[in-house]
This record gives sequence, C-alpha cells and structure tokens, in this order.
Amino acid sequence: MNSDSLETLINEAKKKQEEYNKVEVKCGIIGMSGSGKSSLINSIAGEKIAPVGSTEQTMEAQSFYHSGIEFVDLPGCGTERWPQSTYIRDLRLESYDCFIIVTNNRLYESDLFLYKEMSTVRNKPCFIVRNKIDIAIQDENHDNNLSEEETLIKIRNNIKSGIPSSKKIYLTSTRHPTKWDFPSLLEDIASSQYGIKQDKFIAGMAAWSKKAIDKKRTVAEKIVGWSAVASAANGLNPIPGLDVSVDAGVLINMVSQINKIYGLTEEQLAYIEKTTPGIIGTPEYAGLKQGILKLIAKYAATEGIILILKRMGAKVAVKNISKYIPIIGQIISAGIGYSMTLSFGESYLDEVEDKANALLDELVAAA
Repeated sequence: MNSDSLETLINEAKKKQEEYNKVEVKCGIIGMSGSGKSSLINSIAGEKIAPVGSTEQTMEAQSFYHSGIEFVDLPGCGTERWPQSTYIRDLRLESYDCFIIVTNNRLYESDLFLYKEMSTVRNKPCFIVRNKIDIAIQDENHDNNLSEEETLIKIRNNIKSGIPSSKKIYLTSTRHPTKWDFPSLLEDIASSQYGIKQDKFIAGMAAWSKKAIDKKRTVAEKIVGWSAVASAANGLNPIPGLDVSVDAGVLINMVSQINKIYGLTEEQLAYIEKTTPGIIGTPEYAGLKQGILKLIAKYAATEGIILILKRMGAKVAVKNISKYIPIIGQIISAGIGYSMTLSFGESYLDEVEDKANALLDELVAAA
C-alpha cells in the first residue's frame, strides 16, 4: 500500500465518523400531563435532561438533547392551539424517526388518532407505554387483591382496546428501569432504526440490561476504530514535536465517548443513585463507584494518557523516527499509531464493559 492509498482509507473513515457525529435521532413523546413523560425521557437517557415535577400541560413542543438523541415533548393534540386536523403538519411530525405514546391510565382519543396516523398511514415506529406500572401493581393488590401478574395482564388487555392486538404494550416504571418492559422498550426502539441512526440511539440510551451493554460494544468498537484511524492520520502529518500531544488528544476523546456510551460519567452515576437509592451505602456499590471514578479521572487528562503512551515507548519512538523517512516511513508510522490506539481502545473497552456489567448487577439486586 502506498501513502496515497492509505490517505484515501483515512479520509473514508473520517467521513464515516463525521456522518456519525452529525446524525441525530428525533423521538417524539406523546401523552397527557402527569403521565411521566419527562421521567421517561430521563430514564431512556440515563441522565436528568428534562425537568420533572411540573403538572402544567405542555403548550409548545419542547426539545431535550442527549448524545445525538433529540427527545421532543409534544403538546396535546386536539386543543385550540393545536387542532387535530393540522397537528401533524404544523408540528412537522413527518421528520421524526419514532414516537412514544405514554399514559399512566388509558389511551385517549387523540393518542389513538396519532398512533394510527403515524404508525399505520405514515409507517413510523410507534411505541405504546403504560407508565407508573409499579403504582398500579400496588393499587390493584390493595384494592382488588390482584397479584402482580394478574395486574399486568389486566392492564395490557385494557390498553389494547382500539389498537392492533399484535402491537406490544410496554409496561414500565421509571423508578425501576431494570424491571418489567423498560429494557425491551429501549432495545426495540433501537431495532426500529437503521444504520448510523441505530448506532446513535444505542450509544445514547441507558444500559439497563445485558443486551443493551452488548449492543453498546459494537458501537464503541467503531469509536475505537475511528480513533485508531485518527492516530494513523497523525503518522502522515510529520510535524516535529507534535506526535505525543496529538495522540493524547485522540485517546482522551475516545475514552470520553466510551464512558458516555456505557453510562460511566459522574452525571449518569448521580442519576442512577437517585433512581435506585437502595444501592447507596452498600459496600459493593461503594467500591464499584470508587473504581469507576478512578477510571474516569485516570484518563480524563493528558497526564494520564501520556503515561499510557510512555508504556508503549518503543512503538512511540519508532513512530516519531519513521515519520521523517519519505513514504515508507509515513506508512510505518501510520500503522504504529493505528495499532497503538486500537490496542489501548480494545483493552479499555474490556475494562469499561466489566464495570458496566457489575453496575447493572448492583442495580438489578437493589431494584
């Protein structure tokens, strides 16, 4: 391979990464005030991005962004401000990638209208969510002496009236995102998307199940690959004294993206503790949290990354020297930069994935 061919491959990889960085998944959230839309948004993101607690009706579309996903809390359909006849056109719902219809009671006429119009007529992925299922289970047990399973069957049957019987109803509680149908809701939304948009949703959704963590590995490996290509590109850019700093920047950015994908950031840990307060104070979680925070801090700054590069000292030295040998030296340098970053990235992925699985085990045990 000559330097021109290598540069072509690098440019193709850069293009794919730029496409990934730019793309967004637009998800419309439909439901009455008090149904738990904001809490649902936060639980999907695994981080508090939407305010919770307001009982006011949404009068305008409100957008909340998280890692390439735009959640839009849509205003009520069939009001004076938003009449049913022009609702879809005025809010440009054709531009959305999916919709989640949320209720904590029953589906209303406007919900059914939007479900049929968007799902059947316009072939958009629509997901019907019966939220606050934990409260319903408690109420049915107290009022009617029904078991959890009997309550779930009863509620599913009630919601299914007016929609195709084959349509899945997701019974969820944002206070217990590892239980009932919440994990499968996220997995099915991801499966409804294609290509880069599917990758973007998987990267942005919270890891509330082992399947989610497995799916995240595939996306994170692409991030590692693109980062390795960026290091290879550095091998084709012979600027004296710049090598280590550029490689450090590439690795810091890669580590930051991987941490976010797996939900291992301080903001996401804070949300987890609020969602599952039972884990706070347990020795298992305390030790795990300390390990996660140490891992985040270790590679958050150039100093930590430089230590990694120094351990790879022999390869770094060869790279620095080979860059100034015409053509063949650049190819050697690019290959070393690629292999260094790829090796570090794969090792880091293993460590992060282990911590994500351990964290999920603690959440399931405390739920």
